[in-house]
Amino acid sequence: MNILIIGTLLSSFNPANAFASASSPNNRVFSPRSILTRLHGGYDATIGADPSTPLQLFVLPQNTCPYVQRTHITLRELNIPFDMVEVTGPTKPDWFLKINPRGKVPALRIPSLGYDAVLYESAICNEFLCDYASMTLCQNQNLMPPSDPLLRAKIRLWNDHCDNIFAKTQFTFLMNKDESNDASLRADMENALLMYEEILADCGGPYLLGDHFSLADIHLFPFIQRMTVTLKHWKGYELPGEKFPKLLSWFENCSKRESVKQSSMEENKIIEVYKRFVEADYKFGGLNTN
Repeated sequence: MNILIIGTLLSSFNPANAFASASSPNNRVFSPRSILTRLHGGYDATIGADPSTPLQLFVLPQNTCPYVQRTHITLRELNIPFDMVEVTGPTKPDWFLKINPRGKVPALRIPSLGYDAVLYESAICNEFLCDYASMTLCQNQNLMPPSDPLLRAKIRLWNDHCDNIFAKTQFTFLMNKDESNDASLRADMENALLMYEEILADCGGPYLLGDHFSLADIHLFPFIQRMTVTLKHWKGYELPGEKFPKLLSWFENCSKRESVKQSSMEENKIIEVYKRFVEADYKFGGLNTN
């Protein structure tokens, strides 16, 4: 698949901006085109888009956000061509805020459907991509089973658990500076993860839906990937194999997928990104406030 990535020349960069760090050059394919995006205006990437571009994926500088990784994986799994546009932050350019008032990434734009055909929030973007693949591209995709409403609802419930339970316990444990609280915070995180261990035990794996890799796996993976690196580095913690054998096997299986490899950062880059938060004693008021 040919992926066109449109880079930006950054006029400024805030090191506290969430998940903005250098990604592995092996994961990037540059085109001869380059879009200059400044904080309060600059080049409007919606005007610069090739009319034949199926989709535009808007990301943070250097594309290190776990929420963006979800949509990046989904696009590659569905083999949907896209342009990747890096948008400077934390103050987003005016042209981007005009089409996406929340200024959040990931965001998708479908040029063929008009200027304001923009979606954001990773879960919404990914479900749209599955429907787009099924209805518009006539793919027989199973990332989000099109004909099983109960299974679709379960995926949404599992994804909600990831965002509102597990991810918060993970960050709370990582950011804790009072070692006397580590044991209880670690227990909270492991209790949140037990749901996935039980799901894998019930379905037999290797993925959360059994044989089929799905949006449930995509939604969870970026946070497990970052957890395994950051907690080992700062807390000396690794998921206990005797407690989470199926989840560890799941992680290994997901890591082997080409879509995951192409969207992932190297471990040293993950540490570089999170170092800003840990050393600055950053308080997570919201997980996706990019």
